[in-house]
Amino acid sequence: MIDSHPEWFTEALSIAKEQRNIEVESNLIAYQKWGDADKPGIVLVHGSGSHSHWWDFIAPLLLEDFQISAIDLSGMGDSGHRQDYSPELYGKEILAVAEDSNFFEVGNPIICGHSMGGFMSAYAGLISDKKLGGVIMVDSPIRPPTYDYSTHVRSGPIRRIKTYPSRESILERFRLTPEQECKNEYLVKYIAEWSVKEANNGYQWKFDDTIFDKLGFSHMTKNQAFDLKCNLGIIYGTESNMMSEEILSFIRENVPEGTPMLPIEKAAHHVLLDQPLKLAEAIKEIAKKWI
Repeated sequence: MIDSHPEWFTEALSIAKEQRNIEVESNLIAYQKWGDADKPGIVLVHGSGSHSHWWDFIAPLLLEDFQISAIDLSGMGDSGHRQDYSPELYGKEILAVAEDSNFFEVGNPIICGHSMGGFMSAYAGLISDKKLGGVIMVDSPIRPPTYDYSTHVRSGPIRRIKTYPSRESILERFRLTPEQECKNEYLVKYIAEWSVKEANNGYQWKFDDTIFDKLGFSHMTKNQAFDLKCNLGIIYGTESNMMSEEILSFIRENVPEGTPMLPIEKAAHHVLLDQPLKLAEAIKEIAKKWI
């Protein structure tokens, strides 16, 4: 299935994990779990139109210090679709995974989300009635009130779902959103394979194509991350088209003093694919200071 790839990738995928399902607000939520139950927990949250398997080759790199769960948010991956979506619902789903994983039993869980998943992680931090270790936002563009949305680069799924006749034909159509080059083609192919399902006598993308119509951009303008009562960490790609200097300056000016802001060199928006090893190290660097 996967073309030439490095040894660390093969080793990461060989690590044992569990596939779990829970019900949150009358909807099935799928997640994956790795690691020793006595270690501090991190919940990993994917971006829009994505799924938990984006973290398959990163989660094992964190297991020396943490146990890990990676969620499929509703409307994406193997979780159920909803009639409506909201940041509050996503926050509840994330916290429910932390609870079901027993992360609160061994300490204060950390939530780490990429892109839209970073905003949903911040919502989870805001609504949690239990103490969290902190929230890490990976290339999540917290935009100033003056941001010009006419120049906005969309990060959500904008393609309407259609049925393709074969697995090969749909995989040929896979594109990163927002589009960017990625030298690690084996990782792009890997996540593409997990992005499709059999349906209507053919193949479709797993994500609900109505999510962004229902969710909108409001979650990107309220800046809840600045109001968190727990720790906050920021990771971003130095070549990301989502993290302009205007946005980075706004974040620096508004986050609490001492908030780590770690750049990942030679990474665009999809940091998980561009620099997975450096991202794992950055997550550990931040999270280990919070446990």
